[in-house]
Amino acid sequence: MLAQIKAHVWQIAALSLGSLLLWQTLQRHAAELRAADAVATLATERDAAGRAALAQTEKFRNLEGNHGNEITQIMAGASAVIAAAGADAERDRADRLGMQRDVADYITAHRVAAQARAAAGQCAPDFAPLDLLAELRRRADERAGELAAIADQARVRGTACERAYDSGHAMSEAARKEAP
Repeated sequence: MLAQIKAHVWQIAALSLGSLLLWQTLQRHAAELRAADAVATLATERDAAGRAALAQTEKFRNLEGNHGNEITQIMAGASAVIAAAGADAERDRADRLGMQRDVADYITAHRVAAQARAAAGQCAPDFAPLDLLAELRRRADERAGELAAIADQARVRGTACERAYDSGHAMSEAARKEAP
């Protein structure tokens, strides 16, 4: 009877060990399935993050490209306005020279008339005040033209700078809104 009990104990021990081995194998297989699922999920998330990063990069490149185009347009517009202001300054210079010729013609006519009066016995002409006035007017006109040209260029460049800043600020704000 003792031999039978020993045999039954060994059978129960063998069944218990077999059951434990089966349970451990099932648990290992379940863990492997969970690990494979986690690896697949991780790969999917990495792919999604990579696509999102590429899309974000493309958005930023587009923003940068648009900003570059705006800057180019701003600079081209400013150059055109500066060229137009230069042409206006050249026309003003031509007008100023025409006015100076007119003043010179007037002074010449006044001198001739004054010399004719002096020859007729009237008072002797003094041309110094008239010459001084003409010279002061000429200098004032030249300096005013120079200052006007400087002011025009400064205004155009300042406006272009403001527009470029606004464009950069808008790009930064758009990038900030686009950022995750």
